Amino acid sequence: MSSSSSSSSSSTGHCGASGPRGGAPRRLLVPVAELRRRVGNVDEVDAEVALAGAEVIGTRLVDGTEARVKLRLEALSDGVVIGGSAEAEWTGECRRCLEPVSGVTNGEIDEVARPYPLDGELGIGDDRIDVTEAVRAAVGIGLPLAPPCREDCAGPDPEGHPVTIADDADDGPAEAEERLPDPRWAALAEVHPDR
Repeated sequence: MSSSSSSSSSSTGHCGASGPRGGAPRRLLVPVAELRRRVGNVDEVDAEVALAGAEVIGTRLVDGTEARVKLRLEALSDGVVIGGSAEAEWTGECRRCLEPVSGVTNGEIDEVARPYPLDGELGIGDDRIDVTEAVRAAVGIGLPLAPPCREDCAGPDPEGHPVTIADDADDGPAEAEERLPDPRWAALAEVHPDR
């Protein structure tokens, strides 16, 4: 592909988030009719799309957050290559002290779209590509799993969150040691794995 045979444009807002009214999720639909007129054409898109439902253990996207998306689209003879990035704000609880934590997740987008997509590819319909799920996947993969609020977090405050069992707190150490095992487990005392 020579540089003389390709054109490039940059736009912010020629694509739209659309969907039915009444609070239904909106979709990020990127028009590609002009882009696909010549192989090698390039378009850059900056957009935002509201995402809901992305969540992993301990973190989730902030309610009502809009992912910021930067895309580069290049026309192929039979489709479009889509590359770019997406970022969105997340919130969660510290895995040690359970205090609120927050941050920004970043993810890479690397997709191919065709009118008759193969497995794992995006579709092109009505000269538009719906990239909403690709954006959701990109930011979802970037969500941290059970993050700490800070690396040296020591966990719950012992004064505010004591870690004793109420029954044992009343007994002295000697009384707790002399306590008989739970009778429901008595049958296990007869089991010896070495025999």
